[in-house]
Amino acid sequence: MNHSLGIMTLTPQDMNSYFTEIGKQSISYPVDLYLFSPKGVSPLNETVEGYYFNKEAQNWEREAFEIPDYIYDRTYYQKDLESRQAKVVVQWLKNQSHIRFLGYGLPNKWHLYEKLKNTALSPYIPETYLVTDGKHLLNLLSKHKDVIIKPVDGAHGFAVYHLAETHSDIVVRTTKKRGIVEQSFPNKEKFLIWSDHILKQHTFICQKRLLNLTKQNAPFDMRILLNKNALGEWREFQRAIRVGKENGILTNISRGASYTSFGNWMRSQDTVAWDGMEEELTGILEEMPLLLEEHFSPLFEIGVDLIICEDQSMWILDMNSKPGHKVVDELSPEKAYSMFQAPLDYCDFLASQSLSSLRRGDY
Repeated sequence: MNHSLGIMTLTPQDMNSYFTEIGKQSISYPVDLYLFSPKGVSPLNETVEGYYFNKEAQNWEREAFEIPDYIYDRTYYQKDLESRQAKVVVQWLKNQSHIRFLGYGLPNKWHLYEKLKNTALSPYIPETYLVTDGKHLLNLLSKHKDVIIKPVDGAHGFAVYHLAETHSDIVVRTTKKRGIVEQSFPNKEKFLIWSDHILKQHTFICQKRLLNLTKQNAPFDMRILLNKNALGEWREFQRAIRVGKENGILTNISRGASYTSFGNWMRSQDTVAWDGMEEELTGILEEMPLLLEEHFSPLFEIGVDLIICEDQSMWILDMNSKPGHKVVDELSPEKAYSMFQAPLDYCDFLASQSLSSLRRGDY
C-alpha cells in the first residue's frame, strides 16, 4: 500500500528542479508525492489544494487531495501576514497525531545558543549576546571593538551587519544586492539613532567577529550537509568550503559567495595540522545531531556552518534544519540521485515504524 508524502513550501513552484527530481525518483517508491503550501490547507475539511506528481507524465498536476501522511517541510517564513498565517496552519499540522513531519525544525539562533552553551558542543560555540537595546549594543561594541550582529530568525545572510569601533568613529557594513554598503558614524549619539531604528525591525544577536579570511581577504567557512539514510541513521552527505567576495562579510551563496571543494582547499592550506582537526570535526558532527534532537525535535537534515580561524580554532556559526542543496549540485553531481532519494528513503523508514514509537516535535 502506498503512503503519501507532501513537500510543503510557502510558494509551491511546479518548475522547482529539486522537487521535480524527487518526483522522478518517487517512481520506484511506494509513495504518492504532493507539493503544497500551508495556504492551500483547509483544516476544516482536512484537504489541500496543490500539486500531485504524475509518475507516468513525470510532471506536477494541479489537484485537491487529503493531507499527506508525511510532510517534508521546506517552508521559509518572512515577517509578513502571509507567513504568520502559514505558521498557524503548520503548527496545526504538527499537532495532528496521524501526520508525521520528516523533520520538525529548530528554534531561533538565540534559543539554540541558550540550550547548547552548556553541552559538549560549548567549546565550539562563540559567546553570543541577545541585544536588548542600542546602549547595550554600544557597550558590546566598546568591549569587543569588532562584532557581527544578525537577526535571531534570519537566513540567507539577511540583515547581517559588521560593526567596528575605531578611535574616531563607528563603521557599519552590510551586504546588499549591489554589494557592500558602508556607513560611518562620527559619534555615539548618531550611532544610537541608527541602532534604535534597526532594533525596531528585528531582534538581534551579537558575536565578536571571528577572523576567517583567505589570503585575498575574502571570508570563508565550511558548509556540511548532514541527513538521515534509509535506516534513519545520521550521515555526513557533503562537505565544502564557501568563499565570499573580497573584503566581504558573508559566505552565503545567495550573497555572491562560491563553493570550492574541500579537498582542493585542504591541499592549499599547508600550515593547517589537519589530522587533529579532522578528528575534532568528526566528533562535532557525530555529537551535534544527537544533541539537537535530544534538546529540541526530531530532524531529517541539517546544514552546519563552521569556520576555522587563523589560530586553527574551530567554531560553529550556524545550524539550519532546512538547508539548501546547491552544494551537492555544484561539487558532487554524482551524488544527486542519492540526494533526491533521501526524503523518500527516510519517509519509507518512518512508515516502517509504529506511530507510537516516533517522537513528535514542536518547532
